[in-house]
Amino acid sequence: MSTLYPRLLPAETETLFARLSDVAAGAADPSAAITTARAVYAASGGMRVHRDQLIGLREEVRRAAVDHGYPARPGVEARNGFDRRVARILHASMGLTAGEASQRQVWAYLALVLLPDVCAWRFPANDAGKFVADRFKGTDLTRHTLARLWWRAQVLRDETRVDDPYWMLEALGEADLDQVMARRRSVAATPSLVRMVVRVTAESTDATGRDVLRDLLKRLLRLTAFLDLDWLDEAELRSLVLRERAVSMANLTS
Repeated sequence: MSTLYPRLLPAETETLFARLSDVAAGAADPSAAITTARAVYAASGGMRVHRDQLIGLREEVRRAAVDHGYPARPGVEARNGFDRRVARILHASMGLTAGEASQRQVWAYLALVLLPDVCAWRFPANDAGKFVADRFKGTDLTRHTLARLWWRAQVLRDETRVDDPYWMLEALGEADLDQVMARRRSVAATPSLVRMVVRVTAESTDATGRDVLRDLLKRLLRLTAFLDLDWLDEAELRSLVLRERAVSMANLTS
């Protein structure tokens, strides 16, 4: 059964986003608003999350942030390490179904009520003091500070690896993973295909770069436009990805 999370009401979303600079500056205590923010729950479909679970989630994510150098400005490697660790935390501990995770206001609650300080550390305001709305409001889940990480883990989770089902989060560089997940509504809509792309790319020993992956994703995107790849088994998917990758390499090196 899914765990149901608060869904922040739109007006409250705007109010809290406008006050985000106070939280980022340490002038407000995020934990005080966990149960007082104006939010609603889905009427059915699961059990409401308990306050203790919310506090535990906040503490675990915040600990990951501190371990990776926040609230200072850590380097690229530390930021990427934070993202990978939080992806594991969110997906393994929240108990979300894909349906609940598709609710934008759930992520607005998590970013603006439960973890506004951490999200502001990860994506701070620009020189003009403005925050990027997509990182907090849930208007685009592929760009939201937390939602993008949950969905990355959802798509890349490898149930055949009991020892570490989230190993694929570490298999590619951040930019390469972003390329894959940016196509979540197309290529990544077939998780088994994405996992095979990551597996084949991680296993490759040839000295190919990001251009090959980009071209491979474009080729697969064209295929998914008129072919249903869900029915392919693992061996067939591997054959397809290897074939298209070979074409990409040939085109780019000729």
